[in-house]
Amino acid sequence: MSGPEIAAPEPVKHPSLMRSAAVVSFMTLISRLTGLVQTIFLSHYLGGGRAADAYAVAFRLPNLLRRFAAEGTMTAAFLPTLTELEAKEGEEATRATAARFLGTLLTLLSGLVVVVMLSMGLIAGLLVVGKMGTSIPFGEKLALLGQVLSGSRPPPPQMALTVRLGRIMFPYLALVSLTAGLGGLLNLRGRFALASAVSIFSNIGFITFGWFAIQFGRSRGWTSPDAIATICAVAVLAGGLLQLAVIIPSSLRLGFTVRPGLYFKDPWVRLALRRMGPGLVAAGVYPINAVISTMLASNLKDGAQIVLYNSGMMGEMVLGLFAMSLATASLPALSRQAEAKDWHGMRGNLTEALGTTGLLVIPASIGMAVLAHPIATLIFRTGAYDADAASWTATTMMFQCVGLLFVAASRIGTQALYALKDYRGPVVIAVLSMLLNVLLSVLWLRPLGTGGLALANGVSSLAGLLFLVMRLKPRLPEMPTGPVLRSWLISLFGAAVMGLLTWKGAEWMRLSESLTRVSLALRLLPHIAVCAGVYGAMMLLLRHPQARAIARRIPSRFRR
Repeated sequence: MSGPEIAAPEPVKHPSLMRSAAVVSFMTLISRLTGLVQTIFLSHYLGGGRAADAYAVAFRLPNLLRRFAAEGTMTAAFLPTLTELEAKEGEEATRATAARFLGTLLTLLSGLVVVVMLSMGLIAGLLVVGKMGTSIPFGEKLALLGQVLSGSRPPPPQMALTVRLGRIMFPYLALVSLTAGLGGLLNLRGRFALASAVSIFSNIGFITFGWFAIQFGRSRGWTSPDAIATICAVAVLAGGLLQLAVIIPSSLRLGFTVRPGLYFKDPWVRLALRRMGPGLVAAGVYPINAVISTMLASNLKDGAQIVLYNSGMMGEMVLGLFAMSLATASLPALSRQAEAKDWHGMRGNLTEALGTTGLLVIPASIGMAVLAHPIATLIFRTGAYDADAASWTATTMMFQCVGLLFVAASRIGTQALYALKDYRGPVVIAVLSMLLNVLLSVLWLRPLGTGGLALANGVSSLAGLLFLVMRLKPRLPEMPTGPVLRSWLISLFGAAVMGLLTWKGAEWMRLSESLTRVSLALRLLPHIAVCAGVYGAMMLLLRHPQARAIARRIPSRFRR
């Protein structure tokens, strides 16, 4: 891809952290809502059985490697490098290096896509190895998998379907990675809205293509769950192509292009890749954790994979709305402040970001845990997704809520380490968290099932956050630990009161009873709004610093 060079770049503006985060939060809200519609679509047509499990496992591969190779790791190493380059050599050099870096990354990822697609039989087999037999030792399961791969034994139905879906969906990795890279460049220029909105187009593309394809398939008699899962896999690619097509014109207008090839001779490309190295290890721990959870969940009954997928999506909705918007907006600002050694400004931004995260994530976690069953019923109980699957999802969601604050704070704190050009610290933290997560997952799988896997992730995230604070302290003078903890305690007190109100209100409105979907929505959504309003009022009365700051900004918005 190439585009016209821009002789005079647009003036670079650096909006405030909270203003940028507000833009990202709004676009992320729309994105998560369309993602919610996509999840309802999947639940309705795929349900909670074997085909849904195969889809969830196959989609997890490119989605996890996207985190591994693209969004978090790439932008965390790429944007600070470009900030440093622009300060030393100017705008033209920055745009040229950006084109070469993204071209190199795209070429490497394209090769990875080919290799993984060829190896999908082995990869998918390991992920669903539990389906080789429910009561035989793990070693015997691996031996049976070897027989399947050698062709002397037919694969289990879920493995065969997972392989097919995985090969269809895995090219999505290259599409979404390139989109994430171009979005990072827009963020560098303070253009947060479109970069945060591209997933909206991905969701819309998925739903539109999927619906029409399913209707067409039904007219041809393709009504089996396997056929529906295959259509949904192709819809993933359709959504990925649409979101890339949407972001390309804006990147071209800013002068950012992509030049496919391997540009290892460019010193700045080498520097960014070198900085990505430790980050790849750190970011790779998350996929490893998820892969281990997937392998362990394959030992549970059919439906476990889609239950983990759906409960994880609800947790990511909270994180995406609040934590990721702040993390996305904070990296460019923190990078500039670290480069200028503006420690006071960096502490202020960290305090603001972490305090606001607690203000929003703590009540969202408590509220979602208390209302897990009516929320899961409203969202997931539709079509082929029955009441038992919805109840199972709700129980897993409750365990998922335990660690949301720690995951959110860790993502923001890790951005500070990257801004300080500490790329090894996240590796150590991630590896320690992974080891703890694996240990707890194995211990809690049998007694708690999918809930044990979700709880293990939350507890290991708390340990990771503690390691992160220890790593930041000697690198950032006067870490804002005290102000952040005070802010979180105020939020926790208010959220606890709100949680009690939420629980009693749910009992009074009988939200646990069998209700029609419309009736449940008419009771649940106003109840959530009232409880959120009570919590917000309490935060203002308790003089929560970030709540008061947000309240001060609201009137100025309406005066414009």
